[in-house]
Amino acid sequence: MKFLLIFLMLFGLNSELLAQALNDECTGASEVFLGTNSIDTSDATNSLEEIPTSTCPGTALGGVHGDVWYQFSPAEDGLMTITTCDTVDFDTDVIVYGGVCGSLIPIACHGDTAGCLVQGTTNNWNTTLENVPVFVGETILIRIGGYADYDTGGGTFDISMVNAPPPPPGAPENDECSGAIEAVLGDNPIDTTAASDSIDPYSSGTGCNALGVMNQDVWYRWTAPGEGSLTVSMCDIVNFDTDLVIYLGNCTSKIEVACSGDESGCQMQGNGASYASFVEGLQVSAGEEYLIRIGGWGDGQTGTGNVNLQFVQALIESLTLSSVPGSAEIDCEALVSGPCDSVVFAAGLGGPSQVAVNGPFVAGDLVTAALAVSSIQTMIEVCATPHIGSAPGTSYCENVAVTGPVTLENCSAPLLDIPDGGEPVDSFIVISGDPATILWDLQVEAHINHPDASQLLVELTSPDGITVTLHDQPTGAAGGIDLTWWQNGSPNQPPYDSSGWMQPLGDLSSFKGANPIGSWTLTVSDEITGETGMLEEWCLRIYDTAPMPNSGQDLIIGDSNNLVMVGREGSQASFGSESVMCNGGTEPLDWFANPDPRHPMMAFNMFRLDADRLIQIGGSWVKHGWSSAQANACGFGCNPSPTSTYTGVGCSDTYGASGNANQNTMGPRSEIDPWSGGFIYEGSELQSDSGPWDQVEERLWVEDDDLDPTLHPGSIWISEVSVVHPGDIDHTTNHAWEPIGVSGTPGSNWSMNMSAPSQLGTVQAAWPGASIEMVQPFPQIDGRCYLAHKVSDNGDGTWHYEYSLYNHDMGRNAGSFSIPVAADVEVSNIDFFAPTILSSSFSNDSWSAIRDAESITWSTTDHSSGASANPIRWGFLYNFGFDADAAPESGIAILGVHSPSAVPTIEVEIATPPTAPPPPTFRRGLCNGDDTFDIGDVIFLLGFLFSNAEAPGCHDSCDSNDDGDLDIGDGISMLGSLFSGTTPPAPPGPELCGEDPTEDSLGCDQPTPNCL
Repeated sequence: MKFLLIFLMLFGLNSELLAQALNDECTGASEVFLGTNSIDTSDATNSLEEIPTSTCPGTALGGVHGDVWYQFSPAEDGLMTITTCDTVDFDTDVIVYGGVCGSLIPIACHGDTAGCLVQGTTNNWNTTLENVPVFVGETILIRIGGYADYDTGGGTFDISMVNAPPPPPGAPENDECSGAIEAVLGDNPIDTTAASDSIDPYSSGTGCNALGVMNQDVWYRWTAPGEGSLTVSMCDIVNFDTDLVIYLGNCTSKIEVACSGDESGCQMQGNGASYASFVEGLQVSAGEEYLIRIGGWGDGQTGTGNVNLQFVQALIESLTLSSVPGSAEIDCEALVSGPCDSVVFAAGLGGPSQVAVNGPFVAGDLVTAALAVSSIQTMIEVCATPHIGSAPGTSYCENVAVTGPVTLENCSAPLLDIPDGGEPVDSFIVISGDPATILWDLQVEAHINHPDASQLLVELTSPDGITVTLHDQPTGAAGGIDLTWWQNGSPNQPPYDSSGWMQPLGDLSSFKGANPIGSWTLTVSDEITGETGMLEEWCLRIYDTAPMPNSGQDLIIGDSNNLVMVGREGSQASFGSESVMCNGGTEPLDWFANPDPRHPMMAFNMFRLDADRLIQIGGSWVKHGWSSAQANACGFGCNPSPTSTYTGVGCSDTYGASGNANQNTMGPRSEIDPWSGGFIYEGSELQSDSGPWDQVEERLWVEDDDLDPTLHPGSIWISEVSVVHPGDIDHTTNHAWEPIGVSGTPGSNWSMNMSAPSQLGTVQAAWPGASIEMVQPFPQIDGRCYLAHKVSDNGDGTWHYEYSLYNHDMGRNAGSFSIPVAADVEVSNIDFFAPTILSSSFSNDSWSAIRDAESITWSTTDHSSGASANPIRWGFLYNFGFDADAAPESGIAILGVHSPSAVPTIEVEIATPPTAPPPPTFRRGLCNGDDTFDIGDVIFLLGFLFSNAEAPGCHDSCDSNDDGDLDIGDGISMLGSLFSGTTPPAPPGPELCGEDPTEDSLGCDQPTPNCL
């Protein structure tokens, strides 16, 4: 019985092995010969060998499914043809390789051939692979499979050969790589009419479009004379459709580094078609050898003309970059190594943010510039490009860290010995500051003296016990550690002592949202015996600045169609609003349920547009999303996600009106940072609040009197949906509004008509005639507010000034608003309006208004007052207004940021009443009022001080030492400047007009010459 079982097992195993084709893989390739050979792929599997589609573009090569392998040894040199026409009963793919299994070199391949039928059908899907060069003594490997996974079967295929024709008469010297002609700078003649096809591999993988078949190619060689850039062009100087490939190296060892097929604007000679090729600005180094290969794009494409080479020497020897945190500027310093007319600094090669510094410059010059940027908390590549005339030279690029202001910082220089293979050592840094500070980003700078960083383990622990590994015994390391760990730095790899920015081994994002206040611990240990070291210094920098996401997720609000009343408490009615959220980005949109913050967080608002004022009459808490459907509400074309934790690209999810009023999944807006989408579930009010709730708590609720059309004839009501999402790259499309029809009676039900289409953007666009300005901190360390303003003539010699301030996504909130008004302007009816919102985090107290000699300023209590303050939180709109007896001019309003910030105020130019006149400008030292700084000014001052002579028309001009007093010291200062070469008069000095940089009692009754 046991023998029988063993026999059956062996029989089953052998049957399984026998079922697999013997030539299923390359190593089992069957030998084939000239003439007819049999094929059967019915039991074959898919080989793992990569399919070389770039070798035969445009031939309908498929997946080579169920492939089998053959080997052919030609008896003589020649051209081999393989055909499956009308002899194989499935759609075939054929590939021919040189080399050996495991190291194959694709020579030729083909899919469908016109007129080549699948046996027994009229389908032109089988293959003829013609005129493949083969040589005696080499073994050719042939791979035949099916176009699709169902294309298997059998039949026969034929192999034939003809002798390779000799090169056509007059074949060019550079027909093959071995005969490449030395190219010179400038034009080089080209003639491919008698050339043959080289078999050397090439592809479009080095970054080009429309690369063809490299028909009848010719070769050139060139050696770089120095550091710089090479441009190879055939634009307007060849008469055929070209392909261009450039290799680094020689004929036996070359690497493709650039390619070009058809280039926009690069035309054939005498033909308007952009079918010629060029490679521009290829970076080259002194002594490197290059091969330039040029052929025709398609079969039969040959011709003549020129290929032009241009080399531009690198004229930038070095580039030094730095950025002061919070400056939104990069300080650039380029060392020039040769003559040039100007240097252009750009954020990214050819980027929109750039500064040109004009010369001329010569070798050894340092060229400096301050380059403004629009992104922070990131590494930015800056390129310096020299120009000779208008022609750009070789660019030199480096990276630099650009951050917002450092919120909290401390350093320690412990000089701690690190024991050899012993116990870890701990060093502590205490961070103190505002306990309300939220950590959004972190940098750790470390200087560890050690001969072998591969022996070290370095960890950072926060005050609340979170630990992240920064460095852990990486292989290949040498030397110590001298760097700044930052999540936005370069990849983690040796060397570690280069003073740069590098990602840690762990993820510093683990600290995001943590409490930064307290003692942080850096732990260092030497894990391998043999060496000792020292922790010399380390620093911790904490930012409350979160960068805009750089994902491919873009949440866009679609058209909402439903707003329903869901409850009532006395005169207050509550509502639920539908939310339509679409993914207009390039990658799936995160949609994870709490405690994971990666989901949409929806707020709902209601506004009323009265005769000439837009006010907010209601606002909800935030509804947290938890799961996504895969619809196509925005018409983008949905590529659905297989799981509800994402919304697929182009897809949408609609949360219904009633569901959005469910208080179980609602929390206060104050728990969410609208700029970064940051939300911490643990310890949140959302986590702890389990009800019970009355009919209006946390929902969008509105007083009956604010909805009654009989009380507001002619008014328009507006609904808004505003959504925060941590991955959303474009905050301008995550809020939408639409006018709604309101019907019903107080104390009863209200019905809402939402037949109007939704409008993306700020709701203030519904206010007719208003101008809207975006107000945003610079650099972009936070979100934005929108300030709408309108001035109306009251018809009685006064004007009404109305302002509405809407906080879209500024997490620091707005705490004050100031409008400049000159002291002689009479102001009345100063007004303030804000919606009433039930929140445990803030009050609803009105802002105070103060009118002084320079402005009207509204403000709430400051940040330190906690919940008694009423700042403008995200998603809310406050109104400010007054009447004045003066027509509008242009002035600078000031928005005060409520939370602690390195940018405490933001200025914006809007319509205001006339403002206080600017301080006078003058030229210091021109005491006697003429146009020259000389001894006469000293004599005039001394006469005024000691002889009761004429008083100066501008006392500030005579205050040479800017101490706020006119005395003999000013005369001594002027005499020293005129005759002893000592310090000239204080700013603004005697040459240019300017304001007094210090506050004092002196002034100017009369302007100095040429100053207004």
